[in-house]
Amino acid sequence: MAKKRSKKKNDSPIVIFIEMMAIIIVYTIIFILGILKLIYNVISFYLSGYKKKSGNGIFKTFFDKGYKGEFILYKKLIKIFGKEYVFTNLYLDNVNTEKTEIDVIAISNKKIYVFEMKNYRGHVYGSEKDVHWTQVFNRFSKYKFYNPLRQNYAHTKALEKYLDVELTNIEPVVVFSNSSKLRKINVNETNNIIQIKDLNKFIKNSERKHQEIFNLDEKKKYSEKLILTENVSDEIKKEHIRQVQEHINKQNYSDN
Repeated sequence: MAKKRSKKKNDSPIVIFIEMMAIIIVYTIIFILGILKLIYNVISFYLSGYKKKSGNGIFKTFFDKGYKGEFILYKKLIKIFGKEYVFTNLYLDNVNTEKTEIDVIAISNKKIYVFEMKNYRGHVYGSEKDVHWTQVFNRFSKYKFYNPLRQNYAHTKALEKYLDVELTNIEPVVVFSNSSKLRKINVNETNNIIQIKDLNKFIKNSERKHQEIFNLDEKKKYSEKLILTENVSDEIKKEHIRQVQEHINKQNYSDN
């Protein structure tokens, strides 16, 4: 009768020690990379000027999905246009509510870009005529949100009035996160709907297509006016949220 096989060699203390050390090294590397990423995020946050412009602290920015997406967009735009020509978290006079909140605005020599940032995951469905679009995670998890094209059109109208510029000189852009899937959006190609990964390419193409219309003095004048609409009080922000919710409730009631 054959004897039982002896304990496998790979169960020896030396092998076990090596495996444990390998695991420790891997987790240590992951931990160090996490710390380095955290340090980088903190430094880039304060150097970007986002806190001063938005009024949002670092914890509020990174732990709020909306503000985090806004910051990611803002950080990319200041590399393209410069900090002095990128503005975030602005509040302008509006029609349906007392104020309208604009995520990010950037000024170039050729256009004033108005960005609506949607830091969403999952599949996104909608068309330019729909009042509401749908965010879908699975068959049991669906959420409605206001058509961002309509939302950003209200922003461009408010900006047109505030800066006293032609509407044709304003370029509205809806930006979704890279985690979203936009295969089921039915809109005209003239509507600017992109993902954050396509931002540089979009700006480059847009700037190439248009002629210069703003000189340095005009850009400075618009910048000085836009600065006044940033970093508003918490009271204004809370009241804006209340009015938006009230407006949404009225729309839902009329739809029913």
